[in-house]
Amino acid sequence: MDTKTLSVVQLGLSFFFIFAAFNTQGFIEETAVSAASKTNSAVDKDSGYYSLSIIYAVNMAAMFLAPSIIGFIGPKWSMVFGSSLYCVFLAGFQYLRSWLIYLTSATLGFGASMLWTGQGNYLTLCSTKETVGRNSGILWAMNQTCLISGGIFLYAMFHSKTDKDVSEEEVHVLYLCFLAVCAAGVICLALLRQPKPVTTYKAHMDSKLPAYKVNEAYKGSESDISSTETGDRTHSESQVSVSEEVPVPCMESFVGTFKLLGTRNMMLLAPVFFFMGISMSFWTGIYSTCLSRTNQLAENPNTRVAFNAMALGVGQIFGGGAFGLLGHRTNIFGRTPIILLGAVTHLITYSLVFINLPGESPLRDTDETSVLKTPSNALAIVCGLMLGFADSCWNTQIYSILASMYKKNSAQAFALFRFFMAMAACASFFYSSKLYLHWQLLILVIGAVVSAISFIPVERYAQQLARSTP
Repeated sequence: MDTKTLSVVQLGLSFFFIFAAFNTQGFIEETAVSAASKTNSAVDKDSGYYSLSIIYAVNMAAMFLAPSIIGFIGPKWSMVFGSSLYCVFLAGFQYLRSWLIYLTSATLGFGASMLWTGQGNYLTLCSTKETVGRNSGILWAMNQTCLISGGIFLYAMFHSKTDKDVSEEEVHVLYLCFLAVCAAGVICLALLRQPKPVTTYKAHMDSKLPAYKVNEAYKGSESDISSTETGDRTHSESQVSVSEEVPVPCMESFVGTFKLLGTRNMMLLAPVFFFMGISMSFWTGIYSTCLSRTNQLAENPNTRVAFNAMALGVGQIFGGGAFGLLGHRTNIFGRTPIILLGAVTHLITYSLVFINLPGESPLRDTDETSVLKTPSNALAIVCGLMLGFADSCWNTQIYSILASMYKKNSAQAFALFRFFMAMAACASFFYSSKLYLHWQLLILVIGAVVSAISFIPVERYAQQLARSTP
């Protein structure tokens, strides 16, 4: 492996540790907090849902600041700082109080903006046009391996447990384990190599740009976006490389994020990002809560969640690994077929969830039957597998298209991506405690169809840009 590929693998390993902790706790957070509220009056039974909603609300607001901070301290240390706040959130569960859960959730929301935007920027700096599809697939597959390990951990902890409720003492032990694993991820990020990016700018073929003009040229990056998206390219332009990255001033980066938001392609991608946010909130928290609250399912409720986590992980790894290994074919046929595959898989899965689980399951423990009369454990696990696979279709292709189209301003592009995802996830976790399952699934179905349609013209433009760029 070359150095940059090794850096991508190490980045994937770091995220494996961090999200082995965070995603695993996400599967049980609402269930654990709801159980703790029965014996602890300082904890609201819906604090788990509200916690996740706060995380994404703060994350959404912080996304516009993230590119400026990353431009100042770099993607590596932004990720280290952001992941450290995940540890703060996990440590807060040693003292279960609703107000503390909400406070640390807000802290984590800010950290997530640094972590995810920094990841996108770092991935872009470690990739070329030829390797970006492969690298995004490798990174996503490694990241999602945490779901399998998390499922195995939950099964080991709960398979012999007869009581479905999780005691406060058990919450303390679980979250200490999560904290230790997350801390390992922070250390792994701190040991990352600093990437050696290439800064590009416009230069005339018949002249050399003096070194002292580099900053001025870099300031033209936003106008480059505009002219590129309108197809206004001239033959007198070339790319010049410099050996070290020139940071963009904070205010300029902040303003540049809003300018990028106003471009045609980014407005077309906004519905895609929004759908990915509500989809993510569904498979990371809402679906597992539905499984644990459906009393008609025969398995131990905590064991159901563990098997669902493993199924999600298998689906994510299969999709991410396949699209990473077949990244060279993606460059030939485009990303649209994979996006359409993900959309169709999602639509089939939502239909199966609708017929398998009762409508009350997101809201409370229920003995209600489903369309199938008796909900099926096997079908529930198959749906988890399909949710993981479909999500990998969307995520690998979005990472790929953003890294290839927005090479010079990837921090702003990934910040907007996470902004819309966070907005959608915040709304989804809030209404998930109010709406019956069938209404939530209807929102997801509409989102999948609109997003697939919206993605196609952006991919067509990206393919044209790739063919015209040497």
